Formats: sequence, C-alpha cells, structure tokens
Amino acid sequence: MTEPKADHLRAILESLLAAICDQATHLQLDGSFDTEIGDLVPQDTTDAKSAEQLLIEAFHPDRRRLLDFGCGMMHHRPFIESLGFEWHGVDYLDAVSMTVRDQLSTLTNEVRFYDGLTLPYEPEAFDAVYAMLVFQHIQDPDTTFSEIARILRPGGKLIGQVAYLEQMQDFGTFNFTPYGLKVVCRANGLILDQVHPKHDAFSFLCRRLLITLGSSDDTPFNGFLDPTGYFHRRIEECGKRLGLSMRDINLVRLMFCTHFVFQISKPA
Repeated sequence: MTEPKADHLRAILESLLAAICDQATHLQLDGSFDTEIGDLVPQDTTDAKSAEQLLIEAFHPDRRRLLDFGCGMMHHRPFIESLGFEWHGVDYLDAVSMTVRDQLSTLTNEVRFYDGLTLPYEPEAFDAVYAMLVFQHIQDPDTTFSEIARILRPGGKLIGQVAYLEQMQDFGTFNFTPYGLKVVCRANGLILDQVHPKHDAFSFLCRRLLITLGSSDDTPFNGFLDPTGYFHRRIEECGKRLGLSMRDINLVRLMFCTHFVFQISKPA
C-alpha cells in the first residue's frame, strides 16, 4: 500500500473518531457494566497492562511451575522461561489452525495434547496458567475453567488475553465479554481480579478488513492498535474534558476493544 493512500485511510478514521468525541456531552454506561466491571479496571491511571507485564508481576521463585494453555508452536516459551518459570505446554489439535496443525503434532516430546475438555494433569499441579488468545477457541467454557481451577494451586494466577469483539478466527467459538469472563470464573471458584483494554475495535476491524480483502498484513492501522493508539488517546482527552474519573475513562476504552487482558486468581 502506497503511503499517500495509507495516510488517507488513517485520516478518515481519525476524523470520524474525533468528530464523535468532540460532540460528546456526558457519559452513559449500562449499569451492569459499571457495577460488575468498574472495580476491575485501573482506577487512577490510563496505563493499560499487557499480559506479559502481569506475568512478570506474578512470578515468585517459590511458585515457578507454569502451564502455557493453548501453547501452539511454543512462541511464548522463551519469554516465559526468561522470567524464571518452569514451562509446560498443552494444546488441543482440533482447535488449531490447519496451517500449523501438522507442525504442532510433531512436538509430542515437548507439548502435551488433550481432548479439549480434561487436562492431563494432577490437581494443583501449577502455580500459574498463561492463556494468550486461546479462550475464543475452547469447546466448553465451564469445563475448561473448572479444569484450570482444578490444576491451579491455591493462590495461583491465570493470566492472558482474550478476544472480545473480534470477528471469526480459525475454529473460533466464544468471544468473552469482561462480564462473561467474570461469570464463568465465579461459577468455577475463581476470581477475576483485573481487566485491561487492548486493541481498539475501530482500528482492528479496519485492519482486518484490509487483510481479508487482499492487502498485506502491513496496513495503515497497525500502529493504531496499541492501548496508546489514537482511539485510546482521544477517549482519554474526551473523558478529561467531561470530567470523568480514570475508572470511567478506562471502562469506555474497554467497551470498544476487540481484545482485553485479564488476571484471574484461585483463592488461597
């Protein structure tokens, strides 16, 4: 894509978002979103943590055993092990993209495979579980979270990122809302502690549309996706103009993201 065309597309999206924010007069949030999720977003900053940051904070030398749930081709293993964790990987081949399934199936010496329901581990086998963009592929949310609760030790953490408003992926099943994630955690004895906004829906979906219709992955919107991107900056500016709290600004940001980051705990 040539630079003038890229500039034009970015300008169109920026103009649309600016026009909406500039005419804002007050905040209207659904009550359940405010009451159920409001205390889980950052309260005094608009800095959004990544799953990697949460994992760094969760590390303790006496609690090192980690399960990379839905590990795929083990892309996260070097980072996880660099933190000091003892890495273990598991995946479900029937939910893996066909383009990598054959490669993944050769990793039987390093990755364990399961039936999409029952994890092949003893109770309380892990101090942490990492699930990076995996839960939108699971077959049974309640069974999955029950199994994760079973294999986590008391005080353990489940950390990751999940699709929220994203369109179809290979073998995509469920796109969790923040409240939906809280509900399935609560039903299985887990506690949703934190949620952080990630990719904004406007930039993400425009980018995906370009890719789907034949553009390369190098689209004009790649640099917009981060929580420091244009949408997030405009919402922060708009919220401050309206006198909103950091909590409410973060709730608005979260509402219009395709993905969010989470931390879940098993009570000690």
